[in-house]
Amino acid sequence: MTTPTVLVTGAGRGIGRATVEGFLAVGWQAVAGVRDVDVARAALAPHPNLFIVELDVCDAASIAEGTAAALRIADGPLAGVVPNAGYAVMGSSEDVDLDLVRRMFETNLFGNAAVVQHLLPGMREARSGVIVCTSSIGARLANPLLGMYHASKYGMTAWAEAMRLELLPFGVRVHVVEPGMVNTEFPAATVPTGAIARGEGPYAPLLGQLRDGFRSWRERLGVGAEDVAAAIVATALDDDARFRIPVGPDAIQMSAARDELSDEDFHEWQMRFLGLSWGRTSIEP
Repeated sequence: MTTPTVLVTGAGRGIGRATVEGFLAVGWQAVAGVRDVDVARAALAPHPNLFIVELDVCDAASIAEGTAAALRIADGPLAGVVPNAGYAVMGSSEDVDLDLVRRMFETNLFGNAAVVQHLLPGMREARSGVIVCTSSIGARLANPLLGMYHASKYGMTAWAEAMRLELLPFGVRVHVVEPGMVNTEFPAATVPTGAIARGEGPYAPLLGQLRDGFRSWRERLGVGAEDVAAAIVATALDDDARFRIPVGPDAIQMSAARDELSDEDFHEWQMRFLGLSWGRTSIEP
């Protein structure tokens, strides 16, 4: 029986790296798509089923070469794809740097979609395979100063949902995994822009409160990258998995609150959850 092969984008660190390791642990071949092959080789332990390929999701030639390499490794259609590459741009809606936002969307959405476009025809023709997108509970809500990041994750979920329906006759499953706060290097990769990047402007106090709120959130409810990776692998292996897979107690709590409350009540709940004394919201002790 042929060993199933999965390609993971953004596999050099965090959730991507843990996902590669998770698939290796269940006997799959894992193709780690990364921008820096040398860094990835230092981060990932050698394994006979591990293949590291250069794949920059913002470069069309790199996408073509990286996906072609994955198909050669699999010797046919892939069994799985994990569109995972991503990072965040932060800024107020008033002055967030839209050029940097466009680059973020190129990574978080368009680049991942381009990777899938190279691999999906073979999966469709084989009538098998699974696509598990690393989304976020932030595809169901938007935190202040991170609206554009959330927009990219909302976009990923919309793309995945349409793709899921398109592929119903062809035996290819599509899912989104929605982690809450994850203890990875992701905060360090978040790019602040506009006046808040200089510690200036009317939203600077909000940034300070938000950072405190995120720190408390991480300490109380954060999960590890390996927890998210385990959910991704379990979803790939489960023919009956749901479309949306929240990961972490915070993601489950937020998902329930979003479903049960009106938008206005949810926004009040969200500000309390984050500990923000901003605007008309009163903070309970």
